[in-house]
Amino acid sequence: MNILSVPYFAGGLSHLLPLYVLHHKYLKKCPEIGNQFLVNNNLQFFLKTQRIECPTVDYFGKDKENLLLSNDFPEISRYVIIKEQEAYERVNPQIVIEDNSFTTPLIAEKKNIPRISIQRTGTFRSIDVCYRNPHHVHSMQKGININRSAFLSDPKKLDIPKFDNSDTFFLQKYFAPKAKIIPGIASIERLPENIEDRDSYFYSGPLIVMDKPSKNLSEKLGEFLESNKDKSIVFITTGTIDKTPIDRYIEFFVKQDYAVITTCNCEINKVYPESIFHNNLLPLHYICGISNLVIHQCGSGMYHYPIINGVPSLTIGTQCFDREDIALRLQELGVSSHIPHPEDNPDYWEIFLETIDRFERKELINFKMMDQLKTEIEESTHHFNIQKVINYALS
Repeated sequence: MNILSVPYFAGGLSHLLPLYVLHHKYLKKCPEIGNQFLVNNNLQFFLKTQRIECPTVDYFGKDKENLLLSNDFPEISRYVIIKEQEAYERVNPQIVIEDNSFTTPLIAEKKNIPRISIQRTGTFRSIDVCYRNPHHVHSMQKGININRSAFLSDPKKLDIPKFDNSDTFFLQKYFAPKAKIIPGIASIERLPENIEDRDSYFYSGPLIVMDKPSKNLSEKLGEFLESNKDKSIVFITTGTIDKTPIDRYIEFFVKQDYAVITTCNCEINKVYPESIFHNNLLPLHYICGISNLVIHQCGSGMYHYPIINGVPSLTIGTQCFDREDIALRLQELGVSSHIPHPEDNPDYWEIFLETIDRFERKELINFKMMDQLKTEIEESTHHFNIQKVINYALS
């Protein structure tokens, strides 16, 4: 059986890693399955070193690198559709698995190929309406992704000449694939009570990488930790995409005599180089394991690491409802606390200070609940059966 895996073309690692982990943990163990990834030329090289096949498609190669960085949504969409069609012709898949690749219905539903979609709370919101902020958007609609993700709000408004009425019809089917994999657990990524086709949703547990630092990074971290060995460690990240300012948080912890590890390239890092360790990419599992407190943007993969490591955490508001819904659910469960975005609540700093006070008094989280969620993660991962998902999609 041939499978074509398609991550969101502009999603970076966030929408590649779940498919990558799905392949390594489950799909490659099935000898009858041949799984290929449609990714840009640079990622093709990386995946091939991991013995993952990619169709021979020149996808955002040198002559199209600027297009990938542009905001010309109509032209990008035309290009992506052409390349997806090329990949389909080379792979001849019986199933398409995708993560936020909104144009895939044109090679799946249109050709009557079952589609399996990675879906999260941002797609099937279950949080009470009273907690929803009408000014928040999906994280894929933020910043330069506004036009790229236009049909998250209304597929009919797409201004793409290549699309005819039939194409628009199939694109509108994006949110209703045959089967859905939720990269999390039922206690956090809750399905609405009245959701349709409940049996089509499968919880896989987090599809994340349990990584370790490279030798070079390990040596640099070792030197930093040795020089700050008497300090508590706080890890602060907003992921690889979000640009919510966090300078003030970093400066606060340094002045409170914490050692800070961060993925965020802030000016404040240069002011306190002896107390701040910065790297754009860090092994999240390892870093959370050595931290006393983790502060993050509540991305789909990120929020699992503090739970797995039993570490207190704070989430910071990014005005993205897919993240905020999970952040508020974690707070409701008592395993994290949420700091609203400054534009959502002018008292955000007072809330932050009160939260840190509770952390330092060891009253921030419910460790019993943390253990229960960790157990649920382990059980969900153990019981997930990719063959059941495939059989459902083919039925």
